[in-house]
Amino acid sequence: MKKKGKRFYILFMIILLLCVSVGFSILNASFNINGRTTISKNTWDVYFDNIKVKVGSVEAVEIPTITDKTTVNFEVQLNLPGDYYEFTVDVVNNGTIDAMIESIEKLPELTLEQQKYLNYIITYENGEQISTKQLVSKESFVRLKVRVEIKKDIDATDLPEVGDVLYLSFAVNYVQADNNGVSVK
Repeated sequence: MKKKGKRFYILFMIILLLCVSVGFSILNASFNINGRTTISKNTWDVYFDNIKVKVGSVEAVEIPTITDKTTVNFEVQLNLPGDYYEFTVDVVNNGTIDAMIESIEKLPELTLEQQKYLNYIITYENGEQISTKQLVSKESFVRLKVRVEIKKDIDATDLPEVGDVLYLSFAVNYVQADNNGVSVK
């Protein structure tokens, strides 16, 4: 009986060792997950282009010029009520990513005195107001209209006593569009 017990014990130990080895192998197995992704080349290219002055505008002291792609500078002198200077400029998105307006800088901000007799307006060519979150889709453009004018319906007391030359500029800062973007008509 002692021999039988010893054999049983050895057989039990061999089976136990075999179970531990198989269990360790299962727990120690490595899993490989292979995959592939393709990332397309993307480009960011938003800029001003194609300035066109409206016929009937006064002659500019300095014609509109584009600096650093998204800023336009110009200088005008307006003399009489009804005088205006107006031009259009295209915002071109030649990239592969939709863009939207983050901020608009219109300089200088007109003083309260200047607001009595002057308008400095930037809209889309269709008259829609320009504001943040508006989209310029990839590979397309929108046209802005810029107008500076002496109001026609003003009192003589609203006119300045001393002449002034306006050094004007505006910049539109664009960022990558997100789900909050608003289309322009």
